[in-house]
Amino acid sequence: MNKTKMIGTLGPSSSTYEVIRDMINAGVDVIRINMSYADFDFARDAILNVRKINLENQFETGIMLDTRGPEVRIGGLEKPIIQLEKNKMIRIVYSDIVGNSDIISVPYKEIITHSKIGDEIYLNNASVKLVVVNKDEDTLMCSIKNDGVIKTESTINVPNATFNIKFLSNYDKEIIKFAVDMQVDYLALSHVKEEMDILDVNDMLIGLNDNNIQLISKIENKQALDEIEKILKVSDGIIIARGDLGIELDIEKVPSIQKKLTKLTKDKEKICIIATEMLASMEENEKPTRAEVSDVANAVLDKTDALMLGAETAVGNYPVQTVKIMNNIIDEIEKEIDYNDLLLEISRNEEINISKAIAYSSVDSANRVKASAIVCSTMSGTTAKDISNYRPSCPVIAISPNAKVVRGLSVNYGIIPLNVGLAETTDELVHLSVEAAKKVLKLGNGDKIVIVGSFPLESVNYTNFMKIEEIK
Repeated sequence: MNKTKMIGTLGPSSSTYEVIRDMINAGVDVIRINMSYADFDFARDAILNVRKINLENQFETGIMLDTRGPEVRIGGLEKPIIQLEKNKMIRIVYSDIVGNSDIISVPYKEIITHSKIGDEIYLNNASVKLVVVNKDEDTLMCSIKNDGVIKTESTINVPNATFNIKFLSNYDKEIIKFAVDMQVDYLALSHVKEEMDILDVNDMLIGLNDNNIQLISKIENKQALDEIEKILKVSDGIIIARGDLGIELDIEKVPSIQKKLTKLTKDKEKICIIATEMLASMEENEKPTRAEVSDVANAVLDKTDALMLGAETAVGNYPVQTVKIMNNIIDEIEKEIDYNDLLLEISRNEEINISKAIAYSSVDSANRVKASAIVCSTMSGTTAKDISNYRPSCPVIAISPNAKVVRGLSVNYGIIPLNVGLAETTDELVHLSVEAAKKVLKLGNGDKIVIVGSFPLESVNYTNFMKIEEIK
């Protein structure tokens, strides 16, 4: 059972109950719905399908919604799709005109005023590149550098310009309210630039009486990189969005940035997700390229929490096959990790309290006795996350009577979350732990599990109990 988690994005290729079910059965741990492309009806139907599948399978798949964020988009076009031709000219204007292949409009004058001759501009998720060749007060004259298409409200990226746009649009506020109503587990916040962006969302959640949704900041621009320490402090984790980073920065810098962010996020004990074009060729083909396999393997070796499939499962031709291939790659590479050395590396410079001491000891013991699982009884999810942060060699089965807590652990490294009853004595905890492990794993006589929890429940609010149990 893989420890590196997998996030699958839904779209036209994966909108049916059957495909969602098959993706989950093939290894997807979290279902993602990007509200930049999905509407509320699509999202509601998808969430209800996931809940139904969870009930049938008796486990908890997490659900993540992406906000649109303060991204800039062009205005309307006279046709649904407009073809742009290499070496032709196109004007960008601050206006409300209807665009075509010769002219497009933008909603912010800063795009005009902040752009300089020679600046690069990218349209439609960077599928079309423009270069500014002339400008006046209200117009940019640009040369088209490659053939491509644009659609109404295509994205526009101007790497050298910053715009004073409110982080929370009315649309994103509706997404957040919808997420609370539907009891979504994760909000992926798009185009974060500073800690106040996350705090604004957190304040809104407080106003909506929700303290369960976890906030994952998408790192997509240079400003976010400059403020990463502060962003991590107020986020539950980050998504390294390599596509937008490759537009905002020199593309050759992205791999080293990924390495640094992965390490920093692990050091801060936050969730780390790597995204964008993990298996991009599988949008059209049944097998990935060797380079893509190496890319996935590299992310697994860096011990990131989760890998995200985007267009591969949302619009690709082989969503379920893509999940199976990624699952197989993860499984093969995780066999090569030396978890004892990894534990020493993680704990070398860490200050440890009682709960963390138990978490460390449970991982160390599990590694040494080759335990089949660590079973963790948790009310808030904190202990399970502490154990996950030490990257054990075996799965961590997190048992809790709180379904929201359980679903909120679905993206953390190595954790298998289960919704079970509350253990009020150590004997009950051992019994529930053994039954949970048997439910998830094929255990035989002599197999061992490590059990952790808190006792007595009425007076202790931290983990203070550990036992190694041998299956008989």
